Amino acid sequence: MKRNFWYSLLSVILIVWIGACASPPPPKEVAPPPQPAPAVVTVPAPEAELKNAESLKETIDRYNLSFAKPDEYNKANEELAAGKEAMGKDNAKAKDLLVSAGKRYNLVLEAGLEKTAESRAVEMQTAQKKADDVKAFRAAATEYSVAESKKSEAIRLYGEKKYLEAYQASEEAIAAFNKSYEVARQKRTAAEQKLETISKEEAATTEELQKVNKEIGGGRP
Repeated sequence: MKRNFWYSLLSVILIVWIGACASPPPPKEVAPPPQPAPAVVTVPAPEAELKNAESLKETIDRYNLSFAKPDEYNKANEELAAGKEAMGKDNAKAKDLLVSAGKRYNLVLEAGLEKTAESRAVEMQTAQKKADDVKAFRAAATEYSVAESKKSEAIRLYGEKKYLEAYQASEEAIAAFNKSYEVARQKRTAAEQKLETISKEEAATTEELQKVNKEIGGGRP
């Protein structure tokens, strides 16, 4: 009886052990896939902004217009230098600096051209009067006509507040008036020299005739 009991108990233990060995092992924990590194946004070098700022500065310097807003002009120069220094190292920062410099240069340029509008009008009038004094409208009609056309264009552009275009047109008008003056003056000088030569030739001819007449008259009995 006891033997049967132990046989039964042993069988139960054996069945439990076999079942435990037959059950699948617990699943292994799978590590989550690695997250991709954040994409690095590459900011291109602000070449266009640099070119714009440098072009505006060149125009201001060419026409000596920094007097209109000297503080803005100096700050723009600082931003331009800093922007150029940052290019290739921090293009986003460089772009911000160069855009700001361009805006400041624009303010200086507009203010300077606006302030010079009145003086440019006086310069055009002075150049035209100088040309009129030598009758350039007749002696140098082509050049004078160009000057008048550019003067009208400049006045119109100043009225439209297109100061840079107006300034350039006024420069062309002054140059054309001065050219018409030079052409007319040269023609007048040449004409005066020709008249002087003719007068001398006529005087010499008259003197020769008088001399001959005297000799002929003196030879009569």
